Amino acid sequence: MHSLADALTSLRAHFGFDDFREGQREVIGAILNGKDAVVVMPTGSGKSLCYQLPAMMLGGATVVVSPLIALMKDQVDALRSRQLPATFINSSIPPAEQRSRIEALRRGEFKLVYVAPERFRSSNFVAAVQSIGVSLFAVDEAHCISTWGHDFRPDYLRLKGVLESLGRVQTLALTATATPYVRSDIIQQLGLANPETFVSGFDRPNLSITVVQTETEREKIARIARLARTHHGSGIVYASTRKAVEQVARELQGLGLQVASYHAGMSDSVRIKAQEDFMDGRTQVIVATNAFGMGIDKSDIRFVAHYQMPGSIEAYYQEIGRGGRDGLPSSCVLLFNYADKNTHDFFIEGSYPSSQLVQSVYDTLSSTGLKRIELSAAEIGKRAGAANDMAVQSSLYLLERAGHIQRVAPLAVSAAAQSAGSADFSTARRVANPGTTSRRARHIIMLDSAPAKLRINPADVTRRANLERRKLREMIDFCYTEHCYRAHILDYFGDRHHARQCGTCGNCAPNSGVRSPLTSAELMNDSPVARRSGKTRIDLPVSTPRALSADETLRVRKILAGATRMKGRFGKTVLAATLRGSAAKNVMQSHLNELSTYGLLKDMRQDDILAYIDALIGAHCLRVSPGVYPTVSITELGDRVMREREVIELALPHPDDHQSHV
Repeated sequence: MHSLADALTSLRAHFGFDDFREGQREVIGAILNGKDAVVVMPTGSGKSLCYQLPAMMLGGATVVVSPLIALMKDQVDALRSRQLPATFINSSIPPAEQRSRIEALRRGEFKLVYVAPERFRSSNFVAAVQSIGVSLFAVDEAHCISTWGHDFRPDYLRLKGVLESLGRVQTLALTATATPYVRSDIIQQLGLANPETFVSGFDRPNLSITVVQTETEREKIARIARLARTHHGSGIVYASTRKAVEQVARELQGLGLQVASYHAGMSDSVRIKAQEDFMDGRTQVIVATNAFGMGIDKSDIRFVAHYQMPGSIEAYYQEIGRGGRDGLPSSCVLLFNYADKNTHDFFIEGSYPSSQLVQSVYDTLSSTGLKRIELSAAEIGKRAGAANDMAVQSSLYLLERAGHIQRVAPLAVSAAAQSAGSADFSTARRVANPGTTSRRARHIIMLDSAPAKLRINPADVTRRANLERRKLREMIDFCYTEHCYRAHILDYFGDRHHARQCGTCGNCAPNSGVRSPLTSAELMNDSPVARRSGKTRIDLPVSTPRALSADETLRVRKILAGATRMKGRFGKTVLAATLRGSAAKNVMQSHLNELSTYGLLKDMRQDDILAYIDALIGAHCLRVSPGVYPTVSITELGDRVMREREVIELALPHPDDHQSHV
């Protein structure tokens, strides 16, 4: 049995570190004592050492399951640079080389081997792993076993069976997602018995966290441009959708900045080049969805900006954790607009389909009578009578998770079909859509010999959807908090701390400059968005809530009256257009011009009315419905304000600010 003193000696000898980081000592001690463990540490806190160091000390080999091929190579290269015996086995190397590395593992030439979860589809590979003498089985990014929707990796579900085939070898699961539900799901899905759980390392003092409430897209672009020009080093800009990524990248490029874009809709070669250009410093800024970042270790990231609010505090903290890896200060700026909530509402609805839709998708697949099927989500949705491709895709995830279907890459199906005479595969191609097959589409294999009762619990799907909505509400609460942002995050993760004020975040140091108003020159830039809009008006950043003048109070009452007359049937853009007296087609066709509130604010610009509406939403006088087409309705508080029974303060620019910047 190895002691912590032995571990410290090994740490210095193998890795050159004098001592452990926060949380590492306890985890490594549990591993050396032969215990299973679930480890929750944020990105950049040194999770990998928790299995790399024991691997050098234990007999036999340590198997590390990792979802990212690029990350495997980076980590193995780093270990080899220290003369540590490590290798990886994945689809990037030829079969002959894979066999050679397995033989070397059997001979004890490697202490650490990284593998992708997809490798365990092969019974031959599982048998090979059984033969190498595994002492520790580490599952990196273990939240992949629990996540639903587009991040779900179905091959992680095989790991429980793999562990059983290895005789319940000692197991370590690591993740940066800290919710108690995810931890318990990891334990259940891996079949761990009484593992020790460690949650630590969430405090990153060198990250200064600020939320800036914004009104317009132009202001967001201007603030990102300011960050890029005032920070020496690299920056990441996160956006919620692929469309937003491409738009923001274009706007920043139009301002003369060196910018790359990255999202899952790009080809592999384009994504790889974008990542390499960013990592090597050829571009200063990368604009990306959350597809970018897992395993990224670039030391000089001086700012992380969120163009749109993330869907959870977990996602937010994981993403800002890519900044300041060198320990130097890094600015983390979230550009918040309440309307960004709508995107996440759409994602939640698409990720958690109704039981009726799941059943319809299953019936559609079963009705083909085929074992192997090639149909896109759009084609399945058309046959099932469903318009939302995302919900159809999520239904397929649920069916796969429940073991009714399996989705595999085309080449894998082709090989399987050839060995079976290829009759089903050929028929499936004709059924799908003759002449139009997707190069990247997965094929569906029906695992049920006959149509079966679905093994999906609708209540569980609903519960998970409600959990995601709760996370979104918590994220919004974070954006509105007036207390220390760092303390708020540490409290959320259950990380014990003492300071109630960090002294560096946007609330503890409100005069730090990050929230300072943009200059006319910054806002009146010549970016593509500015050229398209043709606006000469300066949109100022939202201030803290303040008392309203008599004129502003009257405007508020008119807006609330307009929302009341429209009875929650329209979105805020239509509400603003109606109050402005717009003759737009959708206003006229809906007969909104016949309302008594039509044109009440004809002296105001659309953007200014929308700013009031957003402020009223933030003050809980108006509410926005969830869904693809969110609508606005008045709340009880809003009704009291409208009837002059209550006075509120709103986060609006001061009137004199408007005058001086026109």
